[in-house]
Formats: sequence, structure tokens, C-alpha cells
Amino acid sequence: MSKKIKNSKLEQEIKDLENKFKRALADYQNQTKRHQSRQTEIIKFANASLLDKLLPVLDSLELAQHHLNDLGLKMILDQFIKIINLEGVKEISSTNQKFDPETMDCASLVKGSKDIAITTLVKGYTYYDKILRPAKVEVGSGVIKNYKK
Repeated sequence: MSKKIKNSKLEQEIKDLENKFKRALADYQNQTKRHQSRQTEIIKFANASLLDKLLPVLDSLELAQHHLNDLGLKMILDQFIKIINLEGVKEISSTNQKFDPETMDCASLVKGSKDIAITTLVKGYTYYDKILRPAKVEVGSGVIKNYKK
């Protein structure tokens, strides 16, 4: 076999090996990204469970603050809300909003504008744009006032 043919074959083998190496490296990098993504999802899921368990504590603190109107309790409540907001929890705005069955549970129908959340009974929260807890609301039935003739 001539030197040119040998060199040509060797060069082709080198190119094939380089391509195989590049594919193996790309597969490894993709696998690493998938693994990191799964880890992040597992952590978020674990956090969501914990945060869901903390929401009744937040409700109790807010109720206590409403009744006591204590400055120290308000500071603690504000700190608690700031921390859960930093973790990705956001309050669902529900009062005077159009009823949305994705983010709200209807506790009862009351007099008021049809399909509008008149009163929020229990606040709802999202966690990274997923519903952590829907808001429990009273929804307007469409009857505004009862007129007596």
C-alpha cells in the first residue's frame, strides 16, 4: 500500500474518532444538564411540600395580627412573607377579580356581580407559577340587590 493511501486512511480514522469523541462529549454534557434539571425539580417539589405546610401558620399569624394589631407581630409577619416570597411563593389576587377555577375555589354564592370573587375567605398562593393552594372565595351570583315594591 502506498504512503498516500495509508495517510488518507489514517486521516479518515482520526476524523471518525474525533467525531465519535465530539458526540460522546455532547451526550455527556446533555446528560449532565438533564441531571441538574432533575435535581432542581426534586428540590422544588420538596420545597413546595414544606411551603404548603407553612401556609396555615401564615394564616394564623395574619389572623392574630388582624385582631391584635401588634407592631412586633407585624414585623415578624412581614419577615415571614418576605422569606416565602423570596422562595417563589406569591399571593393570588382574588378579591374583586373574575372567578378563575384554576386559581380559586368557590366556597359559596353571594349577592354581587356575576362570576366576580366578592370576598376572599382564605388566601391562595402560587409557587413558581404553579398553584400551591387555591384561594377560597365567595362568588357573586348576579343578584345585586333585592328591591321591595
